[in-house]
Amino acid sequence: MIHLNPNSADEQFIYLTLAEMKKDFPAFTNYLIILENMASTDNHAFIGDVEVDNARYTKISVYTNQPLGVSSRVLLTETGLYTYKAYGQNSTNNLNPTDASVVGLLEQGTLNVTGAIGYDIPDITIPDNYIYYQ
Repeated sequence: MIHLNPNSADEQFIYLTLAEMKKDFPAFTNYLIILENMASTDNHAFIGDVEVDNARYTKISVYTNQPLGVSSRVLLTETGLYTYKAYGQNSTNNLNPTDASVVGLLEQGTLNVTGAIGYDIPDITIPDNYIYYQ
């Protein structure tokens, strides 16, 4: 499952396996990513900036603090579960999945937006001023 932090200016990444479906569609130039909150059904769309795109995986950068929609910018302020849909398209600014520039749906799945770290490594200290007897 993909994990993102809400309203973050830090560059985050999502890893998808889009090469599997690319062979079924004509050539395209960009990825349209649609995120839908499962509770509120709010949609958030953006054009993904591709960092790595090979036969194994596609690495797309995401900034979750700007509502621009293009260039991997999206405003996510609500935590919770989201569904994502990744489309291939031949447009650099289209955010509509029904537009003629969209060639098809490549992948869909779930995404978790959490506001806290899922786990924290504890700092364990053992006092050295005790004598232990057996």
